[in-house]
Amino acid sequence: MAFYQVVFLVGLCFYLPVLGWRSLFDARYRRGFRQRMGYVDLVRTSGDIVWIHGVSVGEIKAATNIIARLRQQRPDLQIVLSSTTPNGHQVARQEHPDLQVVFYPLDFGFWPGRALDRVKPQCVLLMELEIWPNFLQAAARRGIPVAVINGRISEKTFHGYRRARGLLPQLDRIRLFCVQDGAYQKRLLDLGVDPASVFVTGNMKYDSVVMGGFDSEGASLRRWLAPGDRLVLVAGSTHADEEIAVCEAAAKSARVRQCRIVLVPRHPERSAAVIDAVRGLGRTAVRWSETQRGLQPIPDDAVLVVDAIGQLQNFYAACDIAFVGGSLIPHGGQNMLEPAAQGRAVVFGPHVANFRTDVDLLLRARAALQVADASGLARSIDELVRDSGLRRQLGQRARAVIAGNQGATQRTLELLGPLLPDALAAANAAT
Repeated sequence: MAFYQVVFLVGLCFYLPVLGWRSLFDARYRRGFRQRMGYVDLVRTSGDIVWIHGVSVGEIKAATNIIARLRQQRPDLQIVLSSTTPNGHQVARQEHPDLQVVFYPLDFGFWPGRALDRVKPQCVLLMELEIWPNFLQAAARRGIPVAVINGRISEKTFHGYRRARGLLPQLDRIRLFCVQDGAYQKRLLDLGVDPASVFVTGNMKYDSVVMGGFDSEGASLRRWLAPGDRLVLVAGSTHADEEIAVCEAAAKSARVRQCRIVLVPRHPERSAAVIDAVRGLGRTAVRWSETQRGLQPIPDDAVLVVDAIGQLQNFYAACDIAFVGGSLIPHGGQNMLEPAAQGRAVVFGPHVANFRTDVDLLLRARAALQVADASGLARSIDELVRDSGLRRQLGQRARAVIAGNQGATQRTLELLGPLLPDALAAANAAT
């Protein structure tokens, strides 16, 4: 731990100038720094508190269903939700406006202990595998049980942990691991985790995604985007160069060019650069915020760039074809379950290591298309624009995959019973 403190302090010294620079231009960084030091100002509404932590947007969204189930089974239970990134914090506030949302403390010195002393949770639930040694040690000293839910450990992380085996991380301080599949379970066992504490419960993202087609909001958005029979192509959670690949795919096909193209960058602060890139290709680009969020009409040939957090699901609901970003570049992919659950024709690239299990399920069921590169993306989009039957088949199969893999939340709650307040454990036993 002494070695770790030194390493973290060195990293913190490099991070502080970056944080200071970002704080000049983004108020979210200024507001959250006191909480990152452990100064969490909590308004207590209940004696029993469960702290749920998700790193960023994906983890926060995946926690939606378990939060709803906890609140349904135990209305007097107070849930505190934390995130590490400003985007995750913003989405948490949007999705759960009546919960107390805080920033997760930086894992240095007594900052995690200070946060735990102020929150005083009965237990802490960490989404996926967001573990920090100081936080785990501080929780153990206070007798606060910690569980990992919806757990996953990537191959890269696994190899890193194995090299540091015996030093970090302190996996034995975690009471329970509820993991998404057998591969993740095996990796934890290979790291020396007690087999009695590791359970395969499935992926809670399948429970949290919104199933179905257009609701009233989605239908209204669809009419605004593409009146008549015009198709809508949404490129969601895109990273640098992927927006260009989508626009170039449109340029290669007159049919695709007739579609309404919507670009939703993973990081909205990239919107200005995305607009410049689109205009550099000779296309008109319009910001979502400049349309007063759908109240003003946009030109027929305009590419819409969404420069706001929390809108992607609505645009997936309003589209015909969804390209999921982070996959044409070696990033590891982004969540393809949201458009799949909406019954959309889903396309993604070769780099999907972070969602390998989801991809295997979709491809095995012939419920999505995977392309090797930008040229393959252009061909697949052109095929989907031409073939309405293929779009429909992909969408139906994708929804069937989602429905067939639900239930992880209930399995997780059953295992969490001993860690949670007694009344909730009794309710789980009854069900």
